[in-house]
Amino acid sequence: MRKATITIFLLLFFFFVSLVVPSWAKQESKDVAPILEQLKKAQESLEDFTADIKQVKISSLFKEPVVSHGKMRLKQPNQLWVEMYPPYPNVTVLNKGVLLIYFPEERVVQRYQVAGNPVLAKWLLFFQNPIETLGKKIWLQEEKEDEVVLGIEPAEDLAIFQEIRISIDTSNWMPKRLELKEKSGDRTITNYLNVRTNVGIPDSSFQLRLPPDVEIIEPMRR
Repeated sequence: MRKATITIFLLLFFFFVSLVVPSWAKQESKDVAPILEQLKKAQESLEDFTADIKQVKISSLFKEPVVSHGKMRLKQPNQLWVEMYPPYPNVTVLNKGVLLIYFPEERVVQRYQVAGNPVLAKWLLFFQNPIETLGKKIWLQEEKEDEVVLGIEPAEDLAIFQEIRISIDTSNWMPKRLELKEKSGDRTITNYLNVRTNVGIPDSSFQLRLPPDVEIIEPMRR
């Protein structure tokens, strides 16, 4: 369960990074400035976002890549739903200052209060200004006909990563792919598919209805 929690946090973290762009980035290269400006405009007009997720984990611990699928939806300024399908099903919901991570097979919910919690408060800052917090430097790695790839030098508190690459679809300036390479050599690739924006997602879509026999635990209060 702990492994799944960490994975979800990384997914939320780097989705915010892909989606939200600061007014400036530390030590940005000159050729990336117009791209950041386009991303900023896209973010300013964004009210909500939905996408399917395909995540591929490549590790020396596995003989074959581990592939998982799911879906997500986001509504500004601070509502989020991420659902991952079997073989490792879980649902993560951020709504009204509360983060819930539900593991249906174990019938357990992890509950986190954002208010007064410096760790979660930092996660939510990525709605406003993630790239500045994420990395020391951002640059243009590759430019194709329909996408651009940005490289980010990880910040000190993300020292586990050796390389971060974010691919942006230039037809809508939304995230397309995220590639994380750890210093151990492990890689995680997250693809955002069937992206739709500003479809009018209702607030009720972020309400998690749980079975009555689910155990609710609050790990950060222990």
